[in-house]
Amino acid sequence: MVFVFDLDGTLLNNNYTISEKTINFIKSLEKCGHKLVFASGRMLISIKKVVEKFFEKEYPIIAYNGGMVYLPEEGIVFEKFLDFSSAKKVIEFLRSENVHRQIYVDDKLYGEEDNDEIKFYAKHASVDYYIVDDLVKLLRKKLPVKILSIVDKEKIKLLKDKLNSLNLEIDVFKSMDIFLDIVPKDINKGEALEFLIKKLDLKGEIVAFGDNYNDIPLFKVANISIAMGNASNDVKREADYIAPSNNEDGVYSALVELFSDCISC
Repeated sequence: MVFVFDLDGTLLNNNYTISEKTINFIKSLEKCGHKLVFASGRMLISIKKVVEKFFEKEYPIIAYNGGMVYLPEEGIVFEKFLDFSSAKKVIEFLRSENVHRQIYVDDKLYGEEDNDEIKFYAKHASVDYYIVDDLVKLLRKKLPVKILSIVDKEKIKLLKDKLNSLNLEIDVFKSMDIFLDIVPKDINKGEALEFLIKKLDLKGEIVAFGDNYNDIPLFKVANISIAMGNASNDVKREADYIAPSNNEDGVYSALVELFSDCISC
């Protein structure tokens, strides 16, 4: 079997840690021949730090909500960039709305203002960040894999609708309560997982854990989808099973209830 884990709001609790019993169960899955994949909206460098901290080795990674796929043996095997025109228009639109915007180039984080939002994100993701005068100028040198806006919960749906109305070659979705991700059209965790399955010739049923809208494409590819108790009702409706919340060891509870036989090797 192939087990795919989202990080924030799923495998990680709100203190950004994973319980020892969850780690041990997941390691046991691997020992019994099952494959592990970590899929997140985070930057590659940020995901790698989390995975190596708790699991002490590297695994296949889906980063940037599907915009990048990484394999320990080969490095980055897939990367999709926003086109210049779409990225420029998104940045200019976010400026006009007076909301925070940041972009990701060469797995580095760039913003235009050294504000609380980018400081919060950098701390949350355990990454450095760089401030430039004009993100559009940076686009002329290298295209981004993702643009992120950090917005008040109350405004995020309206901003998403406005971005979609621009009719650009983008997909827009919420990855956390205040995070709005803008990625190239048709890029998502599900498409990236399908790429990974073909690339590695993975066999067996796919089990996916997630908690937010960016995990729904993952659920559609999986044979068994598990939403966390902290997920919205929209996300829960797309899942086969509802686990307790990420703060209640929901991943562990679901693994024990549904997959205990998978570690009896």
